[in-house]
Amino acid sequence: MYKNVMDYQTLDLGTGAPTSVRMETVKVEVTADDMVIDYARAFVREAYRVAPARAEQVKLTEDEMIAYAKFLLVKRIECVEDNCKDWRRLKTLYIPVFLQYALRMIGKVVIRKRGLTLIPDMTDRTTITLEEAYAISDKVGSFEDELQLVQDAMPRDNSGDVNVMSTALIAGYVRSMFEVEHVSDTYVAAFLGMKLAEEQAFAVLYRVQYDDVDFIRSALSLNRKLFV
Repeated sequence: MYKNVMDYQTLDLGTGAPTSVRMETVKVEVTADDMVIDYARAFVREAYRVAPARAEQVKLTEDEMIAYAKFLLVKRIECVEDNCKDWRRLKTLYIPVFLQYALRMIGKVVIRKRGLTLIPDMTDRTTITLEEAYAISDKVGSFEDELQLVQDAMPRDNSGDVNVMSTALIAGYVRSMFEVEHVSDTYVAAFLGMKLAEEQAFAVLYRVQYDDVDFIRSALSLNRKLFV
């Protein structure tokens, strides 16, 4: 029946070898809105709950903590861009562990098999001064015996986590290029409000869908041990 059918696999069609092409850059926008603000407020409320007398003395405010969280995010982006002149001085800051964990996930990621370079970006970089950050850090450090804090922990390497950096918020859901290794990766992406700078061009790459943003916000706010 197939006697006269040509076997195309036997034809000499050239090498067919792949050639390298220019790497495409996907900008992943990091924001200090929404959940970062929720986190800062939750941190201050917890400080007042676990150490009310000290909190009254220190007077750490929600606005200060929100500004401090944004400052740390801005400095992390600058470090990734090799544009942070203050890195050595940042080592002395007290950083809440969940925030520090999120900072470590932000960075440059190269996915050679897909010809992609993922880099973090941040449009709004207006923030407090380093001296103001020091003053807030001292207040935060007052609670090192009650809350989970780290010092000398500002990430130095500009590389990021592939699972988090390849995850973004699209149409109200957390979506990823791949199946993430742990659900916490999707939570960090939602926490940082990570979105694609060129969503129309690259949204097609993000086909694995996880929880919607509102569910994650509720889960984080209810899980005090994770959030603060």
